Amino acid sequence: MTEVVNHALTLNQLIQEKSTCEIIAITSGKGGVGKTFLSINFAIYLAQLKKKILLLDADIHLGNVDLFLGLRPRYTVKDVIVGEKEIEDIIIKGPENIDIIPASDAVKDLITREKDTLRKFNQAYRRFNPDYDAIIIDTGAGISRTVLAFLLGADKIIVVVTPDPASITDAYSIMKIVTQFNPDVPLTLVTNMVRNEEEGQSLFNKMNLMTERFLQRSIYHGGSILESPIVAESVKKQIAMMLHQPNTAPMHVVRNLVRKMFRIPMPEVKRKGGLFDRIINLSDLNLGEEDE
Repeated sequence: MTEVVNHALTLNQLIQEKSTCEIIAITSGKGGVGKTFLSINFAIYLAQLKKKILLLDADIHLGNVDLFLGLRPRYTVKDVIVGEKEIEDIIIKGPENIDIIPASDAVKDLITREKDTLRKFNQAYRRFNPDYDAIIIDTGAGISRTVLAFLLGADKIIVVVTPDPASITDAYSIMKIVTQFNPDVPLTLVTNMVRNEEEGQSLFNKMNLMTERFLQRSIYHGGSILESPIVAESVKKQIAMMLHQPNTAPMHVVRNLVRKMFRIPMPEVKRKGGLFDRIINLSDLNLGEEDE
């Protein structure tokens, strides 16, 4: 118990030393690798330390943060985009009093209006101007213009990867593109669904070697989450593991990850406006694809 308390005090001190809200994006490139599971438990642990946390489901078209938590939001991003609700109206309370901005179900009209979606958020955010200790962004899968805009608007990025070859390829692609546009943003790799610590460390070493050789940068190791039936069971039951099984090995990794993230120095860049100001500006970048 003493160790847990000391850990919390140390982390609280780290967060209190920050003069601004930290924006941390959690991404993967490939879906189904545990990104949302990590985002939710990461946010809940921070909230347990009495921090004001916003969890943004940035998968605008197929968000599932609310589904993972067994929540049924009455309104979503779609209602903001069509002008029926303000952003204040769609924020819902999650476990440990975290604020959640829920994404929409698959809506064809929104797929062709991503830029409008970001602009609406920008306007709403200017009015709302929340004072959070941290904003956690659970990005969508893939490497779309919108996903990259959210990543490039973050202070720090966590990339989740599994031993699956497709996951490794997509994770590297994410890190490559982010580095091209913002080589100073800290990248942290979390290896998930590995058989043991050795496999997780080996996977990290492989990815770090690739980034050092081809991107001329190093990455941080956020830890390894072992493949476990209790993780799949918590997802199936729509129960956050940090609440009901906080002393399990996966949650120990999450707590250590939170501590590591707040120890990583912030990049030396001037902030211009809030999160959505930065996303709007960055969404205009030529990312090698055409708007549909």
